[in-house]
Amino acid sequence: MDSTLSILGSLASIGGAIWAFVEARKSTNAATKAEALRNEIVQRRKLLEVSQVYVETRRILGIVSDVGPSSSTKLLRGINCAKIAKEIEQYARSLLEFSSNYSDVFGNEAKSLCESLRADIEALAEAATPDEKKMHGKSAYYKIERFIPVAKQYADDRRELK
Repeated sequence: MDSTLSILGSLASIGGAIWAFVEARKSTNAATKAEALRNEIVQRRKLLEVSQVYVETRRILGIVSDVGPSSSTKLLRGINCAKIAKEIEQYARSLLEFSSNYSDVFGNEAKSLCESLRADIEALAEAATPDEKKMHGKSAYYKIERFIPVAKQYADDRRELK
């Protein structure tokens, strides 16, 4: 009887160990899937942010074009440059916010653009004559225009990583 109980106990221990192993394996698979899902969510968020930067860059370029290279100095008399400068300032702030997530070329280019726009923002806000408006507007326009390919390329690269 003692040997039968001992054998049954051993079999129960072996069965318990097998069951624990199977459950541990299921748990590991679930953790792996959860990690993969988390990584997918992070990648999608970054793709959304980079795409948003590209869309915002195009939008701000449209706003700045009112005082950009194709604008007429005759029409610049009625343009509120302080409002355009405020839009550029908000764009630069959001660009810096998004670029902090990226340490590679995109982040460096975005920070560089924001730093170079500072003087244009101030000068455009204080511009009084149509010539000053045009000069600072063109400067800001060309700087933002040079950034569009960077934002577009980075958005495309992120989309392809998906």
